[in-house]
Amino acid sequence: MSITDILIRSISGYVFVIPGVLLYFGYLMRRKKQTLVHFVVAFVFCYYLIGVFTMVGIHAFKIFSPRIVLVPFVDMISGPVDTILNVILFIPLGFFLPLLYKKYNRVNRVALTGFLFSIPIEIVQMFGMGATDINDLITNTVGTCLGYYIYKALFKLLRKELRGKFQENKVNDYIEVLFFTLYSFAVMVTIQPFIIHKLFQLG
Repeated sequence: MSITDILIRSISGYVFVIPGVLLYFGYLMRRKKQTLVHFVVAFVFCYYLIGVFTMVGIHAFKIFSPRIVLVPFVDMISGPVDTILNVILFIPLGFFLPLLYKKYNRVNRVALTGFLFSIPIEIVQMFGMGATDINDLITNTVGTCLGYYIYKALFKLLRKELRGKFQENKVNDYIEVLFFTLYSFAVMVTIQPFIIHKLFQLG
């Protein structure tokens, strides 16, 4: 997939994510439950989620045609470039989670989220979207953990008051992450491929 295709797919999907996230934050900010910094960075996080779904080939469901790889590590050795790219792709997830949410202050919670985030991706790839590979679960989780440690290293340099401005206020961390993820996924398997691609021949 070319850089142009990636940009077209991700931007055309993100356009339809923005209204829902605006309504969500409009409700919260009307009740003074979020900082402006969290609001802005959360939009960046949502674009990242759309980017992940774009990069891993999530699109409209097709016929069930699974290609499953259950042997770990062999493909990592034979295809090291893909392995490295998978790790890099998930580093931002491990960075955004503790940056935006207080409850993701432990690496085990971040790692579990990265693993759980990857499972549905691997499952839906059985519907004409690529191969379902156990190695992807491993590399995605490793990348998420690396992102967490990068966050810990960088944000020790910032004052506690400044770090707090990035994080949620009086909402359920897990529910917000789940909402952003499911909403972005739904857009990428419905609106993005059918409206943008089928009608306007984009992406």
